[in-house]
Amino acid sequence: MKFLMVLAMVILISASPTWAGCKSDCQDDYQSEVESCRANYDDPDDADELQICIDNAKSDYESCINDCED
Repeated sequence: MKFLMVLAMVILISASPTWAGCKSDCQDDYQSEVESCRANYDDPDDADELQICIDNAKSDYESCINDCED
């Protein structure tokens, strides 16, 4: 029984940095996508397209975070 508890703790501890790394990768990708959106839609006439692009980046970010938790 003790062995199983120790094994479970080791697995949880080793999984934490992986999850944190995954979350960090998602954040990096999101920031990159938003920067790309702003570079591609920098004209005031492109405001609607910019918002759609940023919304898509946010949706991708949320999906990425959900994938990290699976």
